[in-house]
Amino acid sequence: MNTFEQLMSPIWDSEIIYDEFLTMVRSNGVCQAPLLFEPKEILSVTSADKLTYYEEGKDWVIRENMLCLTEGSRIFAFEEEELVFDECKPEESFPTTDGKYSLFKEGHFFHDRQMAVTYKKADGNLMFAPKFQGKLLPKTMAKLYQQEPLKVVLFGDSIAAGANSSGMTLTTPFLPRWGNLFVESLRRYYNTKVEFINPSVGGKDSYWGLECAKSKVADYKPDLAIIAFGMNDRDRGKVFAERIRKIMECVRETSPKTEFILCATTVPNDRVKGFYYYQDEHLEALTKLQAEGVAIADFYTMQKCLMNKKRFIDMTGNNLNHPNDFLIRCHAQVLAAMLIE
Repeated sequence: MNTFEQLMSPIWDSEIIYDEFLTMVRSNGVCQAPLLFEPKEILSVTSADKLTYYEEGKDWVIRENMLCLTEGSRIFAFEEEELVFDECKPEESFPTTDGKYSLFKEGHFFHDRQMAVTYKKADGNLMFAPKFQGKLLPKTMAKLYQQEPLKVVLFGDSIAAGANSSGMTLTTPFLPRWGNLFVESLRRYYNTKVEFINPSVGGKDSYWGLECAKSKVADYKPDLAIIAFGMNDRDRGKVFAERIRKIMECVRETSPKTEFILCATTVPNDRVKGFYYYQDEHLEALTKLQAEGVAIADFYTMQKCLMNKKRFIDMTGNNLNHPNDFLIRCHAQVLAAMLIE
């Protein structure tokens, strides 16, 4: 199993990439998947649950940045028609934009069928690196630097709640939710007490967030509130950001010293009908709310940069909108970089 430091080693600034996930899909008899970087040396290829090690030459080979399955490989591979098909499977599929149906599964179904690759990378970068934003959150940083107790609330939807993390689905390697990973990073780096509260609820949007902001955020009087909606919102960016502003306003009425991190959400499977609306507009709209006491966590650009080199199926926990363990770690790495210089 990886150490905490390895789990939190940032993908944009690490010589070694730990447990990058792949989902193998056989297409026209070929079964291969792209890594983020061309590897200089493969250190391990395992099942996502870390219980099975796969052998080079026997189970897989590398061609540039492509991991390819050998004939007779023990690694699981979907057939294309298992992921996209013509007839609806009740509770196991969603309509696609081209009149077909896309496989959907919750729990650890996809986790059980994914693999993890750890490797030393050759030259290359992601064109993405989150910046330290401590100057925008002076009260939070003062408490961390002075090793005073810090109270953090994470308030959002199912992604914030940790849906499909192996820890939530009770399967190995039991990865914690990204909010917990982030908070643990602060505890370790600043050697201080950080209280963490996560009242996030799956399926909710920012309308619900505004209705519940007082009881689920303000009444805790947090030092730092992380607001993480957007996946389930259907409004244009400007309207969405205005509702997030009202959530902050509501919190400040009860807890005027609270500082905020506003999250620009990742995006869902763009082939599925009815989920991809205006998430592309959220980052720009939220950025206009940035000021002293308000910073932006840019999960959107992070995921888009990953998808320049990888596929959605490699980063999803349900093939619809939830991240898998790999993308969950990326969320935590972005937040940690914002508060750890």
